[in-house]
This record gives sequence, structure tokens and C-alpha cells, in this order.
Amino acid sequence: KQWYQRRVRGASKEYGKNEGDNYEVSDSDDEDLPFACFICRERFVNPVVTKCKHYFCEACALKRFKKTKKCFVCEGNTGGIFNPAKDIIAKMKDLEEQEEEGDD
Repeated sequence: KQWYQRRVRGASKEYGKNEGDNYEVSDSDDEDLPFACFICRERFVNPVVTKCKHYFCEACALKRFKKTKKCFVCEGNTGGIFNPAKDIIAKMKDLEEQEEEGDD
């Protein structure tokens, strides 16, 4: 309970500091997304994201996990949690659609 109260108090100090930022919608999220796997350096194949927010191909992440449970980028413990990277998947789909439109 104390941990939660400290978290909430700490968060409330930050929220509202720059009130205009609280409601701003940013397009920079796409710019922050990587375009290739950090392990194989190739375009993503079945992209996954770790709980530390690093992106890899599913096969690369699982192969790495067999050797070590640490994240390739930050060396944090992944816990074997590799969720589908929905933001990367959506970005890849958008790029494919744009390429198809460009071919017409």
C-alpha cells in the first residue's frame, strides 16, 4: 500500500507540470520505433517486444532467450515475455500499403 501511495504521489507531481503536454497528441511515436531487429539487423519478421520495450524478430528473441534470459539491448531480465509488437506490425502494414499504392 505504501509503495502504491508513493508511486501515485510521485506521478501526480510530474503530471500537470507542463499542462499543455498532457493533452498533446504526438506523431513522434512512429519515429521512435525501430525499423529493423536489433539482433539480426534485418527487417522484422514476426516482431515482438520485451517488457523493457525493445523490439526483435520472434525467432531472434527466442534464440537469444535459449542462451540467456537477458535482453540483447539493455541486459534486463526479459522473463521470457515476448509480446506481439502491435505498433511495429501496424507500421509495417502501413508501409506495405503505401508501397502497393506507389506501384499502381
